[in-house]
Amino acid sequence: MKKRRGFCALLALVLCVLLCAPILADGDILFVAVNDSIPLTLSALPYESSSGIYVPYTAFDASPGGVIPAYNAQAQTFVLFTRQRRLVFDLAEGTVTDQDGNVKTVSTTFRGGMLYVPLVYCASFFGLKVTLLKSESGYPILRFTTGSEVYDDSLFVEKAESLIRYRIEQMNTPEPDRNSSSGQTDTPKNPEQTAQPEPEQPPATVYLAFTNAGTMAENAALLEEYSLRGTFFLTAAEINADPALVRALYAAGHILGVTVPEDCENVAASLLEANEALCRALNFKTLFALLPAWQQEGIVDFAVLTRPQEPVTAEFAAQQSDTAQLLVLSENASQALATLYAANANIELLRETTKLP
Repeated sequence: MKKRRGFCALLALVLCVLLCAPILADGDILFVAVNDSIPLTLSALPYESSSGIYVPYTAFDASPGGVIPAYNAQAQTFVLFTRQRRLVFDLAEGTVTDQDGNVKTVSTTFRGGMLYVPLVYCASFFGLKVTLLKSESGYPILRFTTGSEVYDDSLFVEKAESLIRYRIEQMNTPEPDRNSSSGQTDTPKNPEQTAQPEPEQPPATVYLAFTNAGTMAENAALLEEYSLRGTFFLTAAEINADPALVRALYAAGHILGVTVPEDCENVAASLLEANEALCRALNFKTLFALLPAWQQEGIVDFAVLTRPQEPVTAEFAAQQSDTAQLLVLSENASQALATLYAANANIELLRETTKLP
């Protein structure tokens, strides 16, 4: 009964905050806070309906309390999970299943093509408290707290104001016109005789995925030298053969996923086997899988990352400034990292929520 009263009080608090806030105009942004930091800003806003408050699923990209989201539009599933708990939303059926197999009817919705999920239900399931606040300059803040926060809501709003103003200022600062030069407005009399410098190519964005357990220890050491974290995909056989490697990768802060051999005949069963092996090694499972397109048919329980059909080289990835690239490395990565750094490429951490073309 006490838990029920506490849940109702939390729901009433959030509803009160939302209903008392002014109507949000198009173009407003939402700051997503976790404890005393603001790791995320969104252009999609919460809304209130008769069944509660809904937030864009991307609000959980902030990983409050270690909660990780995974949305599979093709399979019509949305998953929130931690090491111990899991919610699997079946968007077609309107149900949600937890890690123990309990099924409930919980509605989600779409607005403007964006998936929205019930805020209080999701937060409370993972032991999170949530409040909707307003910054001193009038911007909405969705704040998740885990009990480790230092500031109460009012002090947090005060402390966060300078950061919010800075981010708004950065968003409102127009990009400099590369065709204009400072202090010169005259048009050359003969443009054909004026040498035009080639536009500077922006740096490429590259996501790294590592396979082949035989090289993972040395590649993890290389990443540490570059102050990077990586994403490592292992088969069931590799996990079972060297669980100490798996634990070392996890302890170093790397992200772990599962994969299968190229000649695998039963992909779904092999992924589940790899997940069970991961659970024995680390007491948690993953939803992240790396597969070529031809192995993905019928795989609905994982957030599947498509392995490029043709291998991508570091040299090629470093030159692709228009499209983010997935670079899968199975051998020693020293030369690849040197190539990317020489090209000033942005090396980003590959996550379940990473959107790749």
